[in-house]
Amino acid sequence: MKYTHYIWDFDGTLFDTYPIILKGFMDTLHTYGIHADEKEIYYLLKSQSSKAIAEKYDLDFAEFTRIFKEFEAKDQREPAPFAGAKEILEKVIAEGGKNYILTHRDTPGTEQLLDEYGLSAHFVEIIGSERPFPRKPAPDSLLYLIDTYNMEKAQAVMIGDRFMDIDAGKAAGIQTVFYDQDQLLKDVSATQNVDALLDIL
Repeated sequence: MKYTHYIWDFDGTLFDTYPIILKGFMDTLHTYGIHADEKEIYYLLKSQSSKAIAEKYDLDFAEFTRIFKEFEAKDQREPAPFAGAKEILEKVIAEGGKNYILTHRDTPGTEQLLDEYGLSAHFVEIIGSERPFPRKPAPDSLLYLIDTYNMEKAQAVMIGDRFMDIDAGKAAGIQTVFYDQDQLLKDVSATQNVDALLDIL
């Protein structure tokens, strides 16, 4: 095992939630009378964040997020973990490592999805959107984890599928892994780039 502390992004890294998320944002834009290109919105989500979508169309981010969450909650599809997610989480623990989650999704919603696949017990702590930390790429939440769990930075890694995950890890002074499952983003300067989760090990 390469690291001791594995800090995971959730959406698009551990769970394949983007099909639901993308539809939710498209439906939200439609409520404003905006008919955007789906590929462009997906690229904005992956390269930046949902806030960038709201800013592009000069929308109030809090209201935009509230409407999106309503659409997301109505979607009957079941998000599932990516291939290898359960295996790598179990292997990290089996080899003496620890898993954490740092996500812009709220903690109860994250725990609900983890519970459905029996994965909740695989994590020491989940930091969700309700916690009083600036959003990624700010390193504050990572620095909190590093301090709380006495992590050696050389043995800690931030794993995610977006620039903000990698930038947050770099700003915190830890290692980074970019999960590039759809080969959409270019020039991501991470410690390691993988297109399958098990390749991290």
